[in-house]
Amino acid sequence: MEDETKLFYDLTAKETADRWYKEQVLMPTIQEFVSFLSVNPKILDLGCGPGHESMRLVLAGAEVIGIDFSYECIKIARERCHSCQFEVMDFYELDDRFGKFDGIVAYASLIHVTPSDLSNVLKRVAKILKKEGCFEVIVQDGEGMRESWPIVKGKKLKRIIYLYNKVNLISYCSEYGLTLIKEGHIDHNLIEQGWRCYIFKKSK
Repeated sequence: MEDETKLFYDLTAKETADRWYKEQVLMPTIQEFVSFLSVNPKILDLGCGPGHESMRLVLAGAEVIGIDFSYECIKIARERCHSCQFEVMDFYELDDRFGKFDGIVAYASLIHVTPSDLSNVLKRVAKILKKEGCFEVIVQDGEGMRESWPIVKGKKLKRIIYLYNKVNLISYCSEYGLTLIKEGHIDHNLIEQGWRCYIFKKSK
């Protein structure tokens, strides 16, 4: 299933970039998040896609490293956002090779992590987040999973989205010293589409 998800993002990378580099809807979300961090924070964009929000994090004053498992997304990110460092990497390979971060964001990327794998990812996040650092996630609200079969460039792909709500995210994150400090700002149109934003702080 990971291969089909990766293929989906490889095939849609340019279309995503063309749309989202122009779309400012997450800029208030990013500005709010950066306000919780030190000046010129070092931020990891976890599942950065073609780099559109990495670019906006830089505009908000951050030094940014973006990682994604899609080679095509990273290729486009490097072409379009020269002010960031981008690397091809799976969440499950995340380690301290880039040092520690003041902030980590996961914008619509944890939706591809199964509940059974989420603890592994959060453990890795917590290890590379500085004490008092912040972790912001945007997820689809709910429980369980949602399945669809989009046709992308003539290929029918199985696409699974995992849903997470506030209560179960708090439970997962608290195990690794990540404490919810607020529900992050998110545009009302995104809320209507089921998206939610949460900001956690590393307390230990």
